[in-house]
Amino acid sequence: MNRKCFLIGFFLIGILLLNMSFGFALATDDAKYGIDGDGDDGDDDGKDEGEDDCKDDDKDGIDDEFEEENKREVEIWIEENVVKMVSILRHDGLKEIIYSRVKCDDGIAIQVLFRIINESDNVDCEEEVESDGDKESENNIECSEYDESIIYELECEVIFRGLYEFVDLNDNGVYDHEIDQFIEDYGINSFQPIVYTPLNISNNNTLHYVLLNTTDGVFATHIYFVEEFVVVNDTLITPTQVKIDIEITNYNYNDDSSQLALYTKLRAEEYYEEKEETEDEKNGYATEEKEVSTKSGAYLGIFSWKETAIIDGVEMDVLTSILDKEEGQCRQRLFINYPRGNHIYHDPKIGISYVGLIEQLPPSILPYILTGTVISVIGVSIIAIVILRKRRII
Repeated sequence: MNRKCFLIGFFLIGILLLNMSFGFALATDDAKYGIDGDGDDGDDDGKDEGEDDCKDDDKDGIDDEFEEENKREVEIWIEENVVKMVSILRHDGLKEIIYSRVKCDDGIAIQVLFRIINESDNVDCEEEVESDGDKESENNIECSEYDESIIYELECEVIFRGLYEFVDLNDNGVYDHEIDQFIEDYGINSFQPIVYTPLNISNNNTLHYVLLNTTDGVFATHIYFVEEFVVVNDTLITPTQVKIDIEITNYNYNDDSSQLALYTKLRAEEYYEEKEETEDEKNGYATEEKEVSTKSGAYLGIFSWKETAIIDGVEMDVLTSILDKEEGQCRQRLFINYPRGNHIYHDPKIGISYVGLIEQLPPSILPYILTGTVISVIGVSIIAIVILRKRRII
């Protein structure tokens, strides 16, 4: 009996050492990215529990000091039918870069490429167009050289291809091509010149606003790039997101009982999955949202939207179809369905979110932690055997 008790006791000590080691590893990884224990982007929305003296001069609900730590340098370039944005955050010898490219051609494509590179390496990244005959792939952003400097990379893309007018024969509020009556595809393919307006919202913070509008003015996207946390139209935008407000005005319906669905295509390296709770809802930044996300390592590429839209001045539910896979690498289709109206306003977002994984621990730390843990357990076991032999228990 004594022998069993001693062996069980030392075995439990070994497990305790193992748990302590992994706890230290996770804390080290989270501290590196300024992440709290719940995987949120920041520590409790930029505030510590019980701390009442947090400054929030801009009244966006985020601590000003936390905002300053996460503020990004943003540059915008406007070309014919193309908007390019680069957003940079430097920390701990690393450079986090978000490239965003918006192209209006056969639809409106919004691409986001997120990279982490070594700050010490002189990486010369530029945007290049790769054409393989597929319109969706012409927005690829590539790094011309020094690929070995890239520590992490995630790319995702959303394309608004057209507006489908349909009659909802099964009355479920969602376009079903096998059941519902398809009437017309309003092609999003002819555009007015791009309008870019930088808006100074404080002495050192600029909101970058871009308007893309079809030639007839029926379909418009209001795109917002931010440098720090900003509230736009009652929606909080984080520095790693692009806000995309959809506006449909005076669509010429062909049927008295029809409605519209926004044909949306998604592209990434891994398939998107639907989420019951969005990342912004988990972090307390939003409510009543839906989201699809694609995961790579410790980060998510997200596309989210409010579950309601303003239809002729009235807030109404927005329903979405189930994600369908299309031919091609990790391409999917989604229909965002709007109740019938002359003026429709809806606000999706696309961006990057950190979620954290134990396998994402810095490679220079994890092997030492595991090795130390194994040695500790072995050492405890040897000591236990020696003590037990001396006491003639074994």
